[in-house]
Amino acid sequence: MQPAASAPAPSSAALAAARDALAVHGPVFRQEPIEWGSEEPLAPALAAYYRQVGPGWVEVDTLGLPFLFFPLERLWDEQAGFRWSRRTGARLVDWNDDWTVVALQGGDPFIHEASTGAVLMAGEEGWEDRLDEPEPVFRDLAEMTLALCAVGRVWAGADDPFTEDWRLTEEVLGQVVGALEGVLGSHGRAVAVARRLGYLAAR
Repeated sequence: MQPAASAPAPSSAALAAARDALAVHGPVFRQEPIEWGSEEPLAPALAAYYRQVGPGWVEVDTLGLPFLFFPLERLWDEQAGFRWSRRTGARLVDWNDDWTVVALQGGDPFIHEASTGAVLMAGEEGWEDRLDEPEPVFRDLAEMTLALCAVGRVWAGADDPFTEDWRLTEEVLGQVVGALEGVLGSHGRAVAVARRLGYLAAR
């Protein structure tokens, strides 16, 4: 099955902002489509993202496991376990040709959908326990990067994020939602995304 036509890339200004935000957490550098390790065509939005944002191996600390970005030369290999079985190499039937895993939090993928440009995630139950198809969460790759970096910025600045009974403080939860709202432009979206990212008490 051939993938659908690709959506346009985010604007250069949005990608530049995403690059600046991600550079705080790790290496970023221009990467060209020739570094893509597959004969399948690289979606134009992904090509633009790696040229203008260019994550290397970047970890953004957050609650639980960090958000992990990887370089273009490793992007195809990181599809293992999602596009195909790690054990047998067989193609997994519930994976769409239109999808590419672009970042991870533990075993939970952030999935770029070439035809729409959106980034999809599973629900709050996580990838392995999902009951439904992944849903659009971020409008595009730039918004995803800015949102994850905004959460990472809050987490890095939280000296003592937990109460005595190991619950997240209301202050940290509020800051995470506020940082996401600054990127996403909506309190409702910010709360929903925070909960998908593991901040389950966000409101």
